[in-house]
Amino acid sequence: MNLERTFLGWQPRQLTSEGPRYLALVNALEQDIADGRLSDGDRLPPHRELAQRLSLSVGTVAKAYQEAEQRGIISGRVGQGTFVRRRAMSRPDRASPREPVNMALNVPAHGRETEVLSGLFSEVSRNRDLAPLLDYHPHGGIREHREIIAASVSTGSFTIDPARLLLCNGAQHALDIAIRLVARPGDSILVDCLTYSGFKAIAAANHLTLVPIAMDGEGVDPDGLEAACRSSGAKVFYCMPTLQSPTARTMSLQRRRRIAELADRLDLTVIEDDVYGFFVPERSVSLTELIPDRSFYVTSYSKCVAPGFRLGTLTLPSAYTQQAELLLHASSWFVAPFLSEMAVRLIKNGQLDELVKERRHQAKERYRMFSDIFPTVEPLENPPFYGWLPLPSEWSASSFASAARRKNILVTPPVASSVDDTDPGAIRVCLGGLRDLNELSHALNILNDVITRPPPNVFSFA
Repeated sequence: MNLERTFLGWQPRQLTSEGPRYLALVNALEQDIADGRLSDGDRLPPHRELAQRLSLSVGTVAKAYQEAEQRGIISGRVGQGTFVRRRAMSRPDRASPREPVNMALNVPAHGRETEVLSGLFSEVSRNRDLAPLLDYHPHGGIREHREIIAASVSTGSFTIDPARLLLCNGAQHALDIAIRLVARPGDSILVDCLTYSGFKAIAAANHLTLVPIAMDGEGVDPDGLEAACRSSGAKVFYCMPTLQSPTARTMSLQRRRRIAELADRLDLTVIEDDVYGFFVPERSVSLTELIPDRSFYVTSYSKCVAPGFRLGTLTLPSAYTQQAELLLHASSWFVAPFLSEMAVRLIKNGQLDELVKERRHQAKERYRMFSDIFPTVEPLENPPFYGWLPLPSEWSASSFASAARRKNILVTPPVASSVDDTDPGAIRVCLGGLRDLNELSHALNILNDVITRPPPNVFSFA
């Protein structure tokens, strides 16, 4: 029996003015299904068509459809469309009232960080040590702190000048300052077609247009970068050369040199996000080392120490330092000296190295389990706390995310990282948030059970 019904003309009767627009669209869709305006099997308009009708962004409609899939009221399939699932409303899945297992949030596994930091808190809290940290300090951070942190971030061939390194409230803050220095509202920014969701948020907040570039096994495709630069006129390129999020791909040295050569030839400014570089014991040559006068370099302690340890670094061309300090002044005045003092003590007493080694060991253990259960994943010698899971051809990333949600497991939905709404044929699975390897094994085996079955509610065609 053919369940598909052509019903491309749907649009909501009205959208409430309160709350996010995507939720208003989901609620209107849910109401029309409940009222009988839409029936099981009705086909909904494509993202772009509905966005044009309602004067919404394509991203807003995509997010609404994703939420509707998670609620179980629609089902999408690549190449066929999106369809109503009215029956799901009357029989919601209530098999598991527990909080979902969150494999969508990329966090490090728990280790010795609480023990280490609690000891440092006690040290720094002594009157003699704490008093100097409670004063006003330079916007870029205490000079001595910057010198020690710059030396720690430097490698054998890449020495960072402390005068060019500023302390920020995490990598997100550093990225926001970098983009404000080199772009204005309305500008276009070159990015991987699948990119870091936090950078998408920064671009949206700054009213920037993201120009997606095709990727291969090493990340961004150089020929695609050159073509996109010439066609769009964009002059800024954001990338993660090492363990790119969400795909965990890493550029070879040859690829990095090609990107650096293109940046010089095309007059491109590069924002290099290296928050996962610490997973690789022999640090890769950075783009910033190859093109220091046109590249911004971002690192963070949140991924190797703890998510709440909001301290990041921004190394920038010397021509931008004065303006960057003005933005620091405007956005936060300066980073909390207590945090930078903690980071400096971690560096000086060797405990940062210990935490980093622990993170690498934890990530390898968890990724080994991930690759044992899913043999099709890319083998990684130095993995992060997430993996890129290829999906069988019958699964779309969004339908798999919805199916996993019905099993009480959250994985990163494609709308979080996709720039051009193309289905990636794979999905990011975060491995660090579960309590131990037993919990991780249980959750991964549930996902494996999902992936080995056909997608639910596949609509046939006559």
